[in-house]
Amino acid sequence: MNLPSAVESDEVICQCYQVNESTIRNTIAKNDLKDIDSVTEACEAGGGCHSCHILIQLFIDQYLEKTTPMEDLVQDHAQKIKKEGILSRFFKNF
Repeated sequence: MNLPSAVESDEVICQCYQVNESTIRNTIAKNDLKDIDSVTEACEAGGGCHSCHILIQLFIDQYLEKTTPMEDLVQDHAQKIKKEGILSRFFKNF
């Protein structure tokens, strides 16, 4: 089965609660969310193992048009990442 590219790129970001990227981004924008805990409260993403926190923070920063150095995101959140390769689409060097 060939899925449209939009569906293919809308991968599950939160493995624990099966929350995809578009749901997280839409939740952030709809509710003007500014931190990971509020995203978790609104759509459950990030509420399990926390390995998706780095990407949730990236999505929040993008929504707020804030530029956080990649090194800071990695330093703050990378140790939680469980799914190998999940960052490659967002960070070319990782």
